[in-house]
Amino acid sequence: MNRLVKVDLLFAISIILSACIFDDEEEGEKWNVAKVCPETGTNSYGMPNRGTFTDERDGQVYKYTTIGDQVWMAENLRFELPQPYSMCYGMEYCYPKKRSLTDTATTCFKDTTKLTDIAQRMQLVCIDNDCIVEEYCKKFGRYYALKEGVPNTDYALLNRDVVDTVCPKGWHLPTKAEWMILGKNVEYEYFRLTSDDSLLADRYIRAESNECGFSALLGGYINENGSLNRMFLTVGYYWTSTARSESSVETMLFIANGDPTPFGPDAGFNTIRCIMDSPMSTQRSDTP
Repeated sequence: MNRLVKVDLLFAISIILSACIFDDEEEGEKWNVAKVCPETGTNSYGMPNRGTFTDERDGQVYKYTTIGDQVWMAENLRFELPQPYSMCYGMEYCYPKKRSLTDTATTCFKDTTKLTDIAQRMQLVCIDNDCIVEEYCKKFGRYYALKEGVPNTDYALLNRDVVDTVCPKGWHLPTKAEWMILGKNVEYEYFRLTSDDSLLADRYIRAESNECGFSALLGGYINENGSLNRMFLTVGYYWTSTARSESSVETMLFIANGDPTPFGPDAGFNTIRCIMDSPMSTQRSDTP
């Protein structure tokens, strides 16, 4: 065989082999929803990968989903902590506003300015405020102020007694590290975790796919005066159990544009997703 022909043949073979290798690598890196968060089958806890469980404290039923080796609630927490630690938007909220050690004054507020907008965006049939509040709270869950000295939440650490009891038995408030594992499991493509009915569909080019059944909601946050901010817009604020500094806590931010570093300081009253305890662990939260 002509030497030049041999060289050309060897070169062609090398190109073919290289293409096969790269194809295999690309195939291996391709997102595989059936592998990462399958709808059927059994997880490492011996449970179906997706299903429901009941919070024995109040009888509420929640969906859950398995993503990687983690099991997450697939709905926002609705458990009612005594005021001032939880609230539904639109309901009256009261808290002690002490100006001295002997002061027993109580401050109350009730903000309803966003209820009409909520009813329209959720396409609710009911129009009275009480019904809208109930439906919004059922869908988006309660908002929680888990820090000491609430609702002045900007300058305190988490109240560990509240943190350790806010989630159902067998579940806990996730750490920042656990949220980061969740992000890694979906290749930091947070649209795979975001419910497609949580925002204005005509505002964003990329539709939310919610492939893992996590159904994150962009419910914004509630500030100290009770007003609801950024709901349906760009961000869902979720508590972690990890301190950010001496005066703030890390918050997981579900951002519509897919920000790859979705953590920030807490913004007041935030929503909660609980994660199932590891069978090998008795810890419910980070240590301070």
